[in-house]
Amino acid sequence: MIEKAGEGNIKWYYKPLVIFVIILAAGPFAIPLVWKSPSFKKWHKIIITVLLIVLTIWLIKSSVQLYRLLLKELKSLSEVM
Repeated sequence: MIEKAGEGNIKWYYKPLVIFVIILAAGPFAIPLVWKSPSFKKWHKIIITVLLIVLTIWLIKSSVQLYRLLLKELKSLSEVM
């Protein structure tokens, strides 16, 4: 798929499918594995890294907003009781 020619014998943990599963499980902690993998070209690595960072920042911001909303709702609920 994305493998470079002549590198059909790469280690299992450098294969794109395995890296994708690790990205789903570990998020931005998989970035070093992406960069060490010979399966991706440099521009693939850059795109994957940028997307992971943007997704991580978005998830953190969303989590903080959700936490604030939950605190606000709990406060209003406790005032009613």
